[in-house]
Amino acid sequence: MSTLRESVNNPEIRKKIFFSCLIVTVLCVLTLIPIPGLDRTAAMETAAGWGSVGMIIDILSFKAFENISIVSLGIYPFLVASIVMQIVTIAVPKLRNLAQTGDEGTKIITKYTKIASLIASGVFAVLYCVGMRDAVTTKINYWVGIVLCGITVAVGSAFCGWCVELLNNKGIGDGLTIIVVAGILRNIPHEIVKCFDAAGVLGVIPGLTYAVFGTIFVTGMLILTLLLNMGEKKLRIIFSKRTQGMKQFGMQNQVIPLKVTQAGITPVIYTMIVTLLPSAIIAMVAPLSDNVWLVSFKNMPSSLTYIPFFVVFLVFFVYIFSMMQFNPYDISSQIKENGGYIQGLRPGKQTSQYLMSVYSNLNSADCAYLIFVCIIPMILNAIPAFRGLAFGGIGLVLVSGGFIEMKTLLENAIKTEEEKLKQAGKDSRRKNYKK
Repeated sequence: MSTLRESVNNPEIRKKIFFSCLIVTVLCVLTLIPIPGLDRTAAMETAAGWGSVGMIIDILSFKAFENISIVSLGIYPFLVASIVMQIVTIAVPKLRNLAQTGDEGTKIITKYTKIASLIASGVFAVLYCVGMRDAVTTKINYWVGIVLCGITVAVGSAFCGWCVELLNNKGIGDGLTIIVVAGILRNIPHEIVKCFDAAGVLGVIPGLTYAVFGTIFVTGMLILTLLLNMGEKKLRIIFSKRTQGMKQFGMQNQVIPLKVTQAGITPVIYTMIVTLLPSAIIAMVAPLSDNVWLVSFKNMPSSLTYIPFFVVFLVFFVYIFSMMQFNPYDISSQIKENGGYIQGLRPGKQTSQYLMSVYSNLNSADCAYLIFVCIIPMILNAIPAFRGLAFGGIGLVLVSGGFIEMKTLLENAIKTEEEKLKQAGKDSRRKNYKK
């Protein structure tokens, strides 16, 4: 609360918070505007055939998918494009070298990601139209209706991707985190109503038991996620000083806080998007198919067969994104170059081995925590009384991790503004001194 209060009291940060809230509000309003060219009733029946895929895309789109809105696909095409570009950047040496050249290289990669996002919006809009081919309104020409639907959905998806970039540049921080967390929070009232309906069907005593168990389970999981997201290991770096005459030279000793969840919530988002892609394509192309295999693919994210795929990709993305945040070999080299060392360890190989063991231990703890919280609801979902809980663990991880990330971003913004004020004070004193 103190961080939020300080942020609101700062004019610059207050503007960023207001801008972020404005973007989220605009997206919520757009979810109420229907897609032109479609018969709303028929389109809603078709969307219901998307199965578990539709549930996830509905959350990512602020429930626009369920409303057959112009932003029905939300940020899903943008996420797919971002993941593809990150994989291509790592795989292609020229792009990998470009990404390591600094701000100029990052700008070029960002430009390519924007182009990929526009292409993805167009491709998924076409697939969406293929699925909605029987839901075109009869009030206008069929081809006019289907083309109008495709253009609208493509523009809506591109606009959602642009909103993510706006939040990154002018908002309080990570636009992807803000939109995903806001989408989950908007879906909470709907899930609470579903719980009450399930409790009503079960009867008074079983319903109360269900409600009490659910409350305890969710509260415990939320506390666990918050504690692990705030947990950190402090790494103390000692820098040796050299004396010349009456002066000492050298850097001050530093403490580097290493979070248990180094990778943040990005691995969960990327895992969900990658494992969902085949099911999403099938759901878009054949939403109303009665084929057993196609139906099982559409509902795979809420089945037990989904768990092994989810775990494999989750571990992969945790290690990838953790390495981006904390590279043991790079940090060891930097410590050695600056004349520093970790107490009890020699600079160089010993320091690298120690940092690698710390990196592995933290990542193992992060993987175990994410797997436990995300998978338990998926297993409980197999029990008829707990249907609908499959993505509850993922939601808890995203909400708790998102709030911790936003808190960190606000704290960094406060420090930045304070540094600017100090620098402005120093500059004004220099000017007065010169006068």
